[in-house]
Amino acid sequence: MDAKLMITLGVLLFMIVGFLWNKFSYGVIAMTCVIVLTLTGVIDTATAFSGFSNNTTILVATMLVVAGAISKTSLAARIRAQMAIIQGKSGLLLVLLIIAFTAALTQVMGMTAVMSVMLLIIQSLDDESDLCQSRMLFVVVATICAWFGRIPIGMGAALPLTQNAYYEGLVEGHPEYLLNMFDYFKIGIIPTVCLTLYTLFAWKLIPKTKINAEAVSTGAGAQKAAPQMSKAHEIIVFAVFFAVMIAFFFSGQLGNMLYAIPALGILVLIYTGALSVRDVTATLSGDMVFMVAGVLVMSSALNASGADVYIGNLVLSLLGDNPSSLTVITVFCVITVIMTTFLSNNGTVAVMTPIAVSTALAGGMNPKAVVLVIFVSACMAIAFPTGCAAATIGFAVGRVNPIQMLKFTIPYLIIAIVSVIVSASIFYPVY
Repeated sequence: MDAKLMITLGVLLFMIVGFLWNKFSYGVIAMTCVIVLTLTGVIDTATAFSGFSNNTTILVATMLVVAGAISKTSLAARIRAQMAIIQGKSGLLLVLLIIAFTAALTQVMGMTAVMSVMLLIIQSLDDESDLCQSRMLFVVVATICAWFGRIPIGMGAALPLTQNAYYEGLVEGHPEYLLNMFDYFKIGIIPTVCLTLYTLFAWKLIPKTKINAEAVSTGAGAQKAAPQMSKAHEIIVFAVFFAVMIAFFFSGQLGNMLYAIPALGILVLIYTGALSVRDVTATLSGDMVFMVAGVLVMSSALNASGADVYIGNLVLSLLGDNPSSLTVITVFCVITVIMTTFLSNNGTVAVMTPIAVSTALAGGMNPKAVVLVIFVSACMAIAFPTGCAAATIGFAVGRVNPIQMLKFTIPYLIIAIVSVIVSASIFYPVY
């Protein structure tokens, strides 16, 4: 085994243990991994700190600032009052509303934006009840993973085109092997329904913790102590917030310019006095920002070190000669779920798609079927902070230990795997 691959896998093991031990903050653990990878020559210094300029990190940091501004307005108190009424009448109704609102937002926004908006709502809940903030925050994470990319509107409409780009060169001359707009919905509807029902009735398996108010500047305690915002400033904050939300609806047209919109909104808030520079920098330099930046670099190092080839060869050896359709679907589903637990879901899709397509073509299988299995399986990145942006924020802000979370996440993943296998076997058999 290559030395760089061994070092990278060792650092990954350190990250896993560090996150599970929970002795130090996630940001400290992630940046420790980055420094070790740099000092051992696995990555260069430019790559080591590239996570801070990554689009995902920028979006996480800036959206937290925008959501934090909303939490300082009188809207937060009104939301809190309505949530208290609903929470007092029916806990199940409150969970259902949170799931429904999250599922709707997930169809038109990216994970980071949805988490930022829902964090604002979650922080209005009574943290002493069973329906505490940390539990409902992870209900949001579970819902995002179950509903991501299902309906082809907003950001979901661009996802099939993105995945086609990973393998269209391998199936040139066979357009029937490329994904269509409603393929994700067709293969994903059974897993989505099963996981939504599980989340709705199993949320009490999520451990109760106190959310990390220091990770963001929008903690409930900070909100109560903050001076009342003027009506003029509230209008400016709402205008900026809705402008940013509208931008997400037009993400396809805006392209990378989308990531600059929240930053522009922050500048408007500072220049108008709605937020102070201290408020903004407190969030931008928070532990969660360091965690996200470090996790992104860790994922890049895993790919650059040859982990993708190593895992791909493992998949091929598991399949063996003349595998059945059920075997192929099961192996690609399970391997993808395992990979996306520790690698980013986007990285997993990018790595596994060409491997799966090459394997399918060589074995006389339908490449479209395995591509769909990989995408839906990669969405289930719920068990560890490195899997996706929603999980990263959920674990960091919720201060949830992944080991304690297993009683919720393990059944979630088992249901996901079984339902994906059943759905793929019905709608997209490999042969």
